[in-house]
Amino acid sequence: MDNKSIKAYKRAQARVKKIKGFYRHLTIYLVVNAIIVIEGLWGINFIEMNTANIDPTFVEWLIWNVLSVPILWGIGLFVHGIRVFSPQIPIIKQWEENQIRRYMEQEENQKNNTVV
Repeated sequence: MDNKSIKAYKRAQARVKKIKGFYRHLTIYLVVNAIIVIEGLWGINFIEMNTANIDPTFVEWLIWNVLSVPILWGIGLFVHGIRVFSPQIPIIKQWEENQIRRYMEQEENQKNNTVV
């Protein structure tokens, strides 16, 4: 393989790794938040059934606490999805390529300095 195809392969490999990371994040989000919501709402229902004079605002507060985790985490998941699946912003892509080139040059210089 020539240098150009190696670079293309590495970019494709990095892209697949990012997509795989997003789907892992999505899976964990769905499993954990399903447990949180089901158990949380079941617990709130249990408290309401077994407590005679429970304050309705307290129950509302509990419900918002249970639902706030999936909502806030969902915002983070949405941002993660945008970063993975949206087209690359040219300025960011150029910056990334410049940084990669810079680090490769630094590594090459370090190898040349230690070999001499």
